[in-house]
Amino acid sequence: MMTQSSNDQQIFVFTAANTKAQENLKKSIDNSVKAKKVFESFEEAGKPVHKRLERILEDGNGFYAWGAEPRGHAPATWEKMNRGDYVLGYYGKTYHYLARVLDTFHNPTLATNIWGTNENTRQTWEYMYFLTEPLKIDRPVSWVADLLGLDEASLMYQGFNRMVGANREAVLSTHGTIQNFINQLLGYHGDGVSLQLLVPSDRSEEVAESSLQVDQIAHGDVDEELIPDIEGRERIIQHRRYERSQRNRERAIEIHDTVCEVCGFDFDKVYGFEHADSYIEIHHVKPLSEYEGEVDPATDLVPLCANCHRMAHRRKTSVTSIDKLKAMIEESKG
Repeated sequence: MMTQSSNDQQIFVFTAANTKAQENLKKSIDNSVKAKKVFESFEEAGKPVHKRLERILEDGNGFYAWGAEPRGHAPATWEKMNRGDYVLGYYGKTYHYLARVLDTFHNPTLATNIWGTNENTRQTWEYMYFLTEPLKIDRPVSWVADLLGLDEASLMYQGFNRMVGANREAVLSTHGTIQNFINQLLGYHGDGVSLQLLVPSDRSEEVAESSLQVDQIAHGDVDEELIPDIEGRERIIQHRRYERSQRNRERAIEIHDTVCEVCGFDFDKVYGFEHADSYIEIHHVKPLSEYEGEVDPATDLVPLCANCHRMAHRRKTSVTSIDKLKAMIEESKG
């Protein structure tokens, strides 16, 4: 899950007003969820998912989590979450908790194991997000409203929401950045991010970024007339960032695993898991620029080793299909 830059950071708000929600706070916000319960709920998941869970456990100093039911705008709001975004817990006219997103999972089994189900809707809070260890801030909504120059009513959220529109604009206009606002809520007066809220960089972000760059370079986006081809020169690459590219990458790996679809190369087996760390590149079966709607990780994305990924994009005007690449390998074997 890609870590948000300071310019892209978002603030999400969850509420816990009723008795059941208050009970759930004790199960996964005030206290961490037992690791055994989390890992058992992902027993059928592959190694990359378990690696993500281990990273959450380490980065969050435990499994702290919250979730939303599959109704209303909650699923769509959850889709917009990224690693490094901020989350505020609100109820009783007070912002009680502050944390950062570490990862998201849609897992009804785990949600039920942690929180049970809603007696009224018969649903569980399956759109889950794991957090850094939540910090108690206990900031009254009146205090926050004065800080932002807003009416209290606009900051009294119901359900699961993303801070957008006038509220986000007020944060930026009064504090310059989301981070400055968060520091004010926390009472932190140092530079940058408080140690309590630091989110370690995620190596998979670098992998996703390099995968996008391979697609773009292979299609000849560097203008050699403007940038002379001189040995040893620094090549500057510009490429578009595609929304939810990291989430699509993670889903593709969950579906296809980390073995090259063409040649069967497995970085973990060849170099050892400790070094390779489930490295793989994710290939778009058609050029990125041709996607007009949603990308389906099951059909539009496949894992390829670096060599096969380059060969798929060897021709500037077309992408060589997976089947064609397999046929080429068989033919070369004689």
